[in-house]
Amino acid sequence: MACYEVKGRRNYYMEFGQGRPILLSHGISNSGRAWGPQIPALVAAGYRVIVPDHAGHGASDPLTAPFGVADIADDTEELLTRLGIETLDVVGLSLGGMVALELALRRPTGIGRLVVANSFENTATPEFRAMSEGWASVFEQPHGPVTRLEQNWLVSVSEAFRNTPEGMRTYQVWHGIAATSHGPSLAHVARGIAGFDISGRLAELAMPTLFIAGELDRMSPPDLSRRMAEKTPQAKLCVIEGAAHISNADSPDDFTARLLRFLSSQPE
Repeated sequence: MACYEVKGRRNYYMEFGQGRPILLSHGISNSGRAWGPQIPALVAAGYRVIVPDHAGHGASDPLTAPFGVADIADDTEELLTRLGIETLDVVGLSLGGMVALELALRRPTGIGRLVVANSFENTATPEFRAMSEGWASVFEQPHGPVTRLEQNWLVSVSEAFRNTPEGMRTYQVWHGIAATSHGPSLAHVARGIAGFDISGRLAELAMPTLFIAGELDRMSPPDLSRRMAEKTPQAKLCVIEGAAHISNADSPDDFTARLLRFLSSQPE
């Protein structure tokens, strides 16, 4: 059964493959389907791939109150407990990257390798709060999730990707997902994630960590990932040329190759 309950809410997830567990954590207003480009390669590399839809997203139940990074991490920990998983690797992008960082701080010996892509160490800033409130206001409008996707598609992925057959197919799929999304739930998440700040705790991360940035990312510019990498003891940074914010989608081959190389590398 690809569902589990937390405090009366039903959350959806999928699993692929067998082997070492790896969790893929998606961004706001997206769903586990965003990891489609990476799942086959991870399965082929011998991983058990766990792909949740975070609360209020995708096929998971809607929300009725603000829901932040710690809340999503709580849900994720419940999923891992239900699955009997104590050690794993974690990959997260954007909001998913913040969730990955939160989990890594909670599980210093339980996460073998950590990958944080196009993400943030601190959303407790006036700039981020204004941005997330703007998202929330759009989400609350009629057809809000579709409106936000249409507004942000140009900055979410690169122009080169948008003009490819795969880019057009991805846009159609994500547009359909947005059309069936629950706007008020996404607004609760947008407001809930403002206030996250682990900038003073990155030195506590005990596991090998890869920070991935997109050269063209205007939402989470490469300097943010570079700063996080500089604070993290066992960190590496890679900047994907020509990639925008959702770098695993618009530069899937490069992203996946770098991901697999890092996951299979030996500690230095």
